[in-house]
Amino acid sequence: MVIVTFQPFGTQLPISAGQSLFEVGRRAGVPISTACVGKASCGLCRVKILAGEELLVPQNPAEKQHLGNTYFISKLRLSCQVRVIEGATSGTIEVQLPGVQR
Repeated sequence: MVIVTFQPFGTQLPISAGQSLFEVGRRAGVPISTACVGKASCGLCRVKILAGEELLVPQNPAEKQHLGNTYFISKLRLSCQVRVIEGATSGTIEVQLPGVQR
C-alpha cells in the first residue's frame, strides 16, 4: 500500500494508483488551497515533494504552465495533477504544504 504523509500535520493516508494527492488530502480534511477545485487552472494547490517522487506520474502540460520547468530545483507540483503511477503497490510519499503553519 502506498502511504502519503502531508506535512506539517503528519497526516498519513493510503493512496491508490490513479488518485491525486489533492483528492485524497481534501477528503481527509487536509487544508489544501484551491480556487478551481482541482481543475489545474488556479495553481494554488502546490505541494513540495519531500520523498517518493518515483511513485508519481511526471509533470503534465497544465503543471508546466503554472510551475515552469523548475521541478528539479523547487520540487513543487500541483496536488490536483499529481497522481500515483499505475502498478505502485507500496511506498511512501511525503509532501509539504508550502506556507502552512501548524
